[in-house]
Amino acid sequence: MKAVSSSSFLKEFTLYAEKAVDEKETFVIQRANGKNVMLMSMDTYNDMKRELYLAKKEK
Repeated sequence: MKAVSSSSFLKEFTLYAEKAVDEKETFVIQRANGKNVMLMSMDTYNDMKRELYLAKKEK
């Protein structure tokens, strides 16, 4: 997981999007108001949701 400023993210959106997809990198986009957001690929998100589902199912 890497942190990036919102201004850098806006300038280089395509670069970060490609890294998220191709390298399965996750980014924290740091905002001035403290309301940070995450960027991850759909595959990474689906894998995370699947793991959470399976963990709940095992309980």
